[in-house]
Amino acid sequence: MISKSKRRLLQLLGFIIGLLFGLWRPQQVQLMLPVLGISVGIGYFLLSKVTTNKHKDLSEIRWFIPIQMIMYFIIGGAIGSSIYLYMELY
Repeated sequence: MISKSKRRLLQLLGFIIGLLFGLWRPQQVQLMLPVLGISVGIGYFLLSKVTTNKHKDLSEIRWFIPIQMIMYFIIGGAIGSSIYLYMELY
């Protein structure tokens, strides 16, 4: 079982990497967002099925943390690339 503070640090790491990657390569991040978003959506759908059927805690599921890290990467990448693309417009 992973602690809540360690999980938050891993989420922050995913967000910061996404933000930096979005500022560095905004066009590539914009192209990756739909694919990553769909994969995270499917992952959360499967996660909801696993947790309701077996009454497991989320922290017991091994692939819960990578799914969250990808989700926070998407958020950071979207923010970083939007900032960069907005600055390019004006």
